Amino acid sequence: MDKELGNRIKQLRQQSDLTQTQLAKLLSVSPALISAYELGDRKPSLEILVSLAATFRVSTDYLLGVKNQIPCSLDGLSTEEAQAIQILLHALRSKTK
Repeated sequence: MDKELGNRIKQLRQQSDLTQTQLAKLLSVSPALISAYELGDRKPSLEILVSLAATFRVSTDYLLGVKNQIPCSLDGLSTEEAQAIQILLHALRSKTK
C-alpha cells in the first residue's frame, strides 16, 4: 500500500504541475520527505495525509487506494448547475445498467 500511496501522490503532484519542492512548501515539510513519500519509504502522518487530500482535491480513501476513482468536484457551480450535473450522471449510470 505504501508504494501505491507514493505513486498516487507523485501522479497527482505531476498532474498539478508541482515540483516536489513546491508541494513540500505547500505542506510545510521538506522536499526530501515528499520524495520519501513518493518512493514508499515513509508514510505521511494523518495530518499530512489530510493536507495532501485537500491540496489535490481528492479523498483520503483515493490516496490510500481504498477507492480508485477521483471524485468529481462541483465547486464553483450554482446549486442548479450542480443538480443538473447530478441528474445527468444518474441518467448516464442508469443507461449503462
